[in-house]
Amino acid sequence: MALFFVQNATAQDKTFAEYGQELNTYAETLMGDSLYENRAEAAQLFNELLGEVLQMPGSYEHPFKELERVSVLPSEDGKFRIFTWQLCQDSDHYIYNGYIQMKGATPKVFDLDDRSDEVRNPHRDVLNAEDWYGVLYYNIKPMSKRKRNKYYAVFGFDANSLYTRRKVIDILYFEDGEPKFGAPVFVQQEANRTDHRFIMEYSATAAATLNYNEELKIIMYDNLIEFPSPYAQEGIAMMPDGSYHGFKLKRGKWYSVEKVFTHIQQNAPIVKPKLGGGRGKDPLLGNK
Repeated sequence: MALFFVQNATAQDKTFAEYGQELNTYAETLMGDSLYENRAEAAQLFNELLGEVLQMPGSYEHPFKELERVSVLPSEDGKFRIFTWQLCQDSDHYIYNGYIQMKGATPKVFDLDDRSDEVRNPHRDVLNAEDWYGVLYYNIKPMSKRKRNKYYAVFGFDANSLYTRRKVIDILYFEDGEPKFGAPVFVQQEANRTDHRFIMEYSATAAATLNYNEELKIIMYDNLIEFPSPYAQEGIAMMPDGSYHGFKLKRGKWYSVEKVFTHIQQNAPIVKPKLGGGRGKDPLLGNK
């Protein structure tokens, strides 16, 4: 079971704001300390305390704004929210963790366990909380207004490796009360295939966009083409060329759209790499 139980979860001896401040102290260490041993210890303490606090009565109503470096995303319908964060093992390895907290007087909490390296077919597999495709979520978009069998598109960032980054759209829904990830809703018309999630991998030096555009009512993402990599070891890198593709929601599925805009840049937009810094933090999460 993905449901996370702890003893004494109702023994609240602090305010939620005080818990939030304590959690933020651990989060600052797990994301910013120079030693992996310190980051790993802080990550364990953070995971355990957050899992306990989120099950306390009344915790769903607290916004946890104290968690400055943790993504806290509520669904638009107010039924749940997702907490995600990143642990850097080294400059080439990253681990993601998270919790889904369901709305309730005493909330149910699901522990998200990153198993992205073990997913055999990331474009086609249906996953659950125990084998989650780990990312740092930055947006949730409901795919319909119906109350039952509701699907949500969740947008996430994966630092992935020294040379590449990923942005992902997964599909979240609940089956028999349990979270599931992945559904055959991404219709790639040009490739004549349908995927369960959309994954975009690009150079760590590039600025790449993948997000829902509220004005156009469409998912927009950068078109990637091959460029010589700034890293000699990488050879060829995937870089945005200044044009955009998209997905349009029709009858419960996302259908691919070619060339949302037609302007093409002469040179790929490149972010100057910062060697040894950032711990995989996306330099462009503001440019989602």
